[in-house]
Amino acid sequence: MDHFQYLFVLAGCLLITLPLEFLGARVYRRPVALARAVLPVALVFLVWDAIAIAGHVWWYEPRFVTGVRLPFAIPLEELLFFLVIPVCGVLTYGCVQAMLGRLTALRKVRR
Repeated sequence: MDHFQYLFVLAGCLLITLPLEFLGARVYRRPVALARAVLPVALVFLVWDAIAIAGHVWWYEPRFVTGVRLPFAIPLEELLFFLVIPVCGVLTYGCVQAMLGRLTALRKVRR
C-alpha cells in the first residue's frame, strides 16, 4: 500500500475540494479556462523537476510512488500533483469568489 500513498493524498485533495464545484465554483464546467490556468504552470514545474532530478538535487522515495516514470525520470504522481493541486486551488478560489458574490448580493438586498 505504501506505493500508492502519493496517489491517495492527491485523491484526497480532489475529494475534499469536489464539493466546492457544487457550491458555485463552476470550474469543471469551463474546461478550456481550467486548462489555460493549469497547464502552463504544470509545464514550467515539470521542466524544473526534470532539471532537478537530472542534477540529483532531489528524488522521489521509491517506497511511496508506483514506479511509473515519465520521460526525464519524472514519477507519474508528480505530473498528477502539478495538475491536481492547481485544480484544487482554482476550485477554492472559484468558490470563495462565488460566496463573496452571494454575500454582496445579500447585503444589497438588505439595504
